[in-house]
Amino acid sequence: MNTFLTKCYVAAHIRFHEFGKDQRGVTAIEYALIGVAMATLLAFILGDQDSGFLGALKDTFEKIKEAIESVTISKTTP
Repeated sequence: MNTFLTKCYVAAHIRFHEFGKDQRGVTAIEYALIGVAMATLLAFILGDQDSGFLGALKDTFEKIKEAIESVTISKTTP
C-alpha cells in the first residue's frame, strides 16, 4: 500500500511540476492584455465624438465637403 501511495505522490508531483513549466497559454493571455490596453488607450485618445479627436476629424471633413461643394455646385442652380 505504501508503494502505491508513493507512486501516486511522485506521479502527481511530476504532473504539477510539468504544469508549472507549461507556457502554451501564456502567449494568448499576453496578446489579450495587449489588446485590452490598446483598446483602452484608443478610447481615451479618440474621446467623445463631439469634443475629442473624432469631433475634430468630423469638423474637418465637413469643411472639406463644404469647400468642394462651393467650387463644384453651379451658382445658377436655384
